[in-house]
Amino acid sequence: MKLPIAKGNKRALLVEGGGMKGAFAGGVLHGLNSVLTAKNFDLVVGVSSGACSAAYYVTMDKPEPEKSKNALSVWYKELSGRQLISLFHPLRGKTFLDQEYLIDFIFREKVRLESENFETNGLPEFRIAVSNLQSHSIEYVKATTSNVFDLLKAATSLPIATRGKHKLEGVTYSDAAILNPLPLQDLIEAGYKDITVVMNSPMERVSEPLGFLTGLLAFPRNWKLSKLMREFHHHHFNDARRIAKEPPAGVKIHTIAPDDSLPVGLVTTIGQKLKETVDLGVQKGEDAARFLFEMFFPKGKSEKGKRSSRKKDSTRAGKGKHPSPNKSYVKSKLSPAPKKTSKKAVSSKKK
Repeated sequence: MKLPIAKGNKRALLVEGGGMKGAFAGGVLHGLNSVLTAKNFDLVVGVSSGACSAAYYVTMDKPEPEKSKNALSVWYKELSGRQLISLFHPLRGKTFLDQEYLIDFIFREKVRLESENFETNGLPEFRIAVSNLQSHSIEYVKATTSNVFDLLKAATSLPIATRGKHKLEGVTYSDAAILNPLPLQDLIEAGYKDITVVMNSPMERVSEPLGFLTGLLAFPRNWKLSKLMREFHHHHFNDARRIAKEPPAGVKIHTIAPDDSLPVGLVTTIGQKLKETVDLGVQKGEDAARFLFEMFFPKGKSEKGKRSSRKKDSTRAGKGKHPSPNKSYVKSKLSPAPKKTSKKAVSSKKK
């Protein structure tokens, strides 16, 4: 499943994953919700743990501080300690990362994801990126009330930490990050000209190729996929950051990213560090929301008039008095139309 083609001036939001580093993205989306709800985007795409935070964000058509705060607290209250990740889980018949606890208990029951709100009251389409283990390509599956929980299990099927795969409608999927952790190029190819990207590591971060042993442990029975993961994961990670810094002609990219390495890593479960990470994201998100609101609505237009005046707003964005795009909370780039178009990055789809 490909991304929906953008017709006209469409805005997209892309949320990166990264295991427990997704706590930063969760904080950013909470901060955005206070000023800039999901209704201000035409499409939201979530990758890996980024899809978990984005799932809550796309269910709120207006600022809902308490509901958003409750969803955000999942990161440092419900996922800390040995609740989600533990070396002892296999002794109890579980995987290291307990997806049943995360999806079936937290998302379905304790902090219920109100999936019935998807695409209602002007909310955008929500696509979750996953790796198709049969075609060895990235797919963007539309989240619905009926499939979202299985889809989130597929999106968080991190090899080694989980079973590494999950079936949805007869197709076996895994975490999209194994092939493309930040599919920015795919959004550009689908025609989106105004893209906001939430990254969970600094823009300057460079990813090294995954080692042979990592690939072997991830997919011991699928050498081809193991090779593709080692070949494409770091390539797309680094290429997306290059594109964010130097967008193609006519494409505007707003990047929200931490200034430095986060207090947490891929599998950190220390509650205090997770809370610190969340708080960093909230601060960035609140500042970015004010900046983006002025970019999206330079004349102070309300969300109500967003759809009808999208084309006019888009052509005027960037004019007038706005905060400097070099502020640490958001880096906004718009490339002028050069005589020679920039070379396209390698697409994540190999079909």
